Parts: sequence; C-alpha cells; structure tokens
Amino acid sequence: MKAPRWRWVVLGFVALLGLTESAIRQAGAISFPVYVRSAEFGYAPGRNQQGTFLGTNRWVFNDRGMGVERPWNPGKLTDILLIGNSIVMGGNPYDQKDKLTPQLQTRLGNGCPIWPVAAGGWSTVNEMRFLQANPDLMAGTDFFIWAQLPGQMQGLNPWVSENLHPTQAPLWATWYVVRKALSARFPSAGPPALTSPADTSAHHQQFDELLGRLVLSSKRRPAGMILMYPDRAQLLDARAGKEWLEDRQLLQSTAEAHGIMLIDVTRFPQWNESLYKDPVHPTAEGNAVLAAILTSALQTAGALPDCTNHPR
Repeated sequence: MKAPRWRWVVLGFVALLGLTESAIRQAGAISFPVYVRSAEFGYAPGRNQQGTFLGTNRWVFNDRGMGVERPWNPGKLTDILLIGNSIVMGGNPYDQKDKLTPQLQTRLGNGCPIWPVAAGGWSTVNEMRFLQANPDLMAGTDFFIWAQLPGQMQGLNPWVSENLHPTQAPLWATWYVVRKALSARFPSAGPPALTSPADTSAHHQQFDELLGRLVLSSKRRPAGMILMYPDRAQLLDARAGKEWLEDRQLLQSTAEAHGIMLIDVTRFPQWNESLYKDPVHPTAEGNAVLAAILTSALQTAGALPDCTNHPR
C-alpha cells in the first residue's frame, strides 16, 4: 500500500531541515562568543570560550572574558589594560590575529602583556561599571590605554537581545540564522538605554575617579593613555578643520590632572578614511595602523620599558 503523498512531503521537509541544520553547524555560523548579563554593567563576554566563526575567523576569551588566550595572571611583567568597545574587542568579522590587541601585542613584545577589557556596544559607562565590579583588574595594571569615542558618556548601554549578544549557543541553528536575517531586514528600535542623562557631569566625575585609581595602582609616569578615536565622518570633519570631539576640553583637563597621555587619532596622517570597513569600525589593515600609531606614541613618550626581550 502506497503511503499518502503528504507523508512524503513531510518526510522531505524534515530531511531538508536536517540537512540545513547540519550544513549551518558545519559552516560555523553559530560558532560565536556568548555573553553574561548584568544589571550592574549590562553585559560582558563570557569566560573560557573559543571557536571559529564561519570556519575562518578564530576567536578566544580567557578566564576573565578578555579576548586573549593566556589566563589573567598579572604582576610578573608590565601589564597593560586596554579598555574600550568594539574597536578594542573586534568581533566576528575579524580573525583573532587581525584584532587590535594581537596587533598591538606583536609590536610591543611579550614583556608587556595586553589585557583587553571590551565588548561590542559598550559605552564608557559600561566600561567603568565593569571595572568597578572587577577591581582586581585595575589593581593588576601597570599601564592603561582607554579608547574614547564621542557620545560615550551618555549612559549605560543595556543588554538588548539574543541576536545582538547571545547568552547561550542556539539549540536550533536554522531558526537562529533565520531570526538573525529577519532582524537585520526588519530592525526594531529596542529598549532605551538604562540611563541617558542630558547632563553627563556625573559620569565624567566617575571617569576622573577611575583614572585616579588606575594611576595610583601604577608606579609608571605616565601611567596611561586616553585614545580619542573618530568614526569616518568625524575624521573628515577633523581634516576639514572642524572640532569632532565635544568632550575634548574635559578629556584634556582630566589627562593633565592625572599626568596621562592624550592621543588624537585624527592627527596622525597615516590614519585615513580607507581604513574603515563601515562608518565606524577599522578594517584589519586599520587595526594594524592603529596598533602602529599607539606603539609609536608610547615609544616616543618613553612610557614603557623595553617589552621585547621577554619570553611568553
């Protein structure tokens, strides 16, 4: 007796789903980092994880959710805390070796381990609250580099959705990919930031206090650097002689008060608009150029010892 036609349709559909699910998993489409949520700092990369996105872009996070392989173990060498958002973290579009931290590590040498504290979408408020929740990271720092972008003092950027910052690997890869595609095609506004004050003076005060703690924990002078990073439009404004950073005077006075370096990327001629892969983020080559700019600035200022003559 022949089976009804609808059964063959159902079996074919199930088989197609199975093949699709297997193909998506084999392609590495769901091999991405997961995050932890926090009422205090919004979200952060999870600990002890690694993978290869789409079979090409390797990524790794250590035992403190930092985007490096080595476990957090400060104190033996000159430890550098690199603080920021997606500019520092990189993300799925980059292979691990092409991200800012590995590029900078290669140039500085193994005697100065770099410990990135970053997540895509973080504001300066997220960064500050994460450091406040993990005081040992500041206590273990000999030198710091803190990337600052315009508008980052407005408030805490909260965790929004599993599409943006997944907290677990999806059980059904096919549905995750479809949902991701639909959210890109039909984006929603999402919830507002937890705090979005018109007056950012309280956040600037917190920033000043945290810089003071970082300087106090270091015996080096200067003890750190504020890196002012522009998006592509802001770079063009700067090259046209326009002011692109509304917080410049506050950052300058803060840097002077703590005796730390202030680096404006727009003032380096090697940084140009071709180094952006989108309106904000650098290309892999852009990460290399940015790492070279930082290395040159540190070496010129004599801010760090010889970092090259140390084993891993």
